[in-house]
Amino acid sequence: MNKKQLAILSVGNILQKDEGIALYASKYLESNYSVHPSVDIINGGVEGMSLLNSLMEYEEIVVLDAIGIEETPGSMYNFPMSTFRGFSTDEDVNEAGVLGCLNILEGRGDTLPEVSLLAIVPDVIAPEIGLSASLSKPFEAYILMIKKELENKGFSCEAKADKQTLESVIESFAS
Repeated sequence: MNKKQLAILSVGNILQKDEGIALYASKYLESNYSVHPSVDIINGGVEGMSLLNSLMEYEEIVVLDAIGIEETPGSMYNFPMSTFRGFSTDEDVNEAGVLGCLNILEGRGDTLPEVSLLAIVPDVIAPEIGLSASLSKPFEAYILMIKKELENKGFSCEAKADKQTLESVIESFAS
């Protein structure tokens, strides 16, 4: 099977405040930049097992997510798959998220895509749409980190003429 080159997979939950940052970031990137050659942007949300098919279609996947580690909110990390798979617990192994899907693929003997995680530490996880000030402030830096990762992989990110604001992106999810 011919696999596509690269996808950006955002996961999270917009109904849990800062947990939605990856979804906002991928929508912001898609709305404000043209990436060449083209890259598929997948809004994984809290899709679970349906991510399995997406993971099998690509040679490489850049996962965007909030990561709950004891660190200053807004801290950003770029983890290779070997590192972020080490964060898993026994519960995560059976969970139907990105880690769970990778474990299923590996268990079946499938070739895993090269996966990296561009993560940001959340501040507020509460039933509300939007971002805390702790994540609104470094949002542009998170976008820059994503763009640099794409550029390091040989892709260019060209700004579109009409830029959407973070606020308008968040509003697009709320409606």
